[in-house]
Amino acid sequence: MNKTDFFQALTLWFVVLIFLQTASADFGGPLEPVIAIVAIGLTYLIPLYLLIEAGAKLADD
Repeated sequence: MNKTDFFQALTLWFVVLIFLQTASADFGGPLEPVIAIVAIGLTYLIPLYLLIEAGAKLADD
């Protein structure tokens, strides 16, 4: 993983967290549950992805 990929994933993670903290109760209408599930999934998957990529890079070095 190069630095650009790392910072893009980290930026996406911060955007998702800010969205979850600032979203109003009726932000998505009928798609609200889908948007919330995707956002919560990304909240957990992005750090996992970054840890796996960092571990793979350390293992290669």
